[in-house]
Order: sequence, then C-alpha cells, then structure tokens
Amino acid sequence: MIAGRKIRNLGGWPALHLAAALDRCIDCAACSMACPMSLDVRGMVRRERMGNTECILCASCVDACPKGAVRYAWTGR
Repeated sequence: MIAGRKIRNLGGWPALHLAAALDRCIDCAACSMACPMSLDVRGMVRRERMGNTECILCASCVDACPKGAVRYAWTGR
C-alpha cells in the first residue's frame, strides 16, 4: 500500500481521503469513539489535518458524526 501511495503521489492521480469541516464540529467525540483503530479523530478534525497512516478509511467516523464534520473527499496530491 505504501508503494501504491507513492506511485499515486508521483503521478498526481486523485485519491479518496478524509476531510474535516471544523465549523461543523460540535466536539462530541463520536468520531473518535467509533474509530476501530482508536485514532483521535476529534483531534484531527480540530487541527483540520485528517491524514494518518494508521487510518484504514473504513468510514466509521464519517457515519458516526451527527453534523457531517468528517466526510470523504477526492484530492490530487
């Protein structure tokens, strides 16, 4: 997976990732409680930096967020 990510980055191809909308966050921590990897998703939303190498993109945090502060998005690099 790491090699695939590096090739994608070099090619500039779009990739699915998590994105945060801090203005929608109500600080309920439902996203962090739902994460099967025990990541501090709430902290990542607060910093608006959703990139984490341990994230498996399972969407548990997306489903758990009552306000849509965590969502899937596409990006180039």
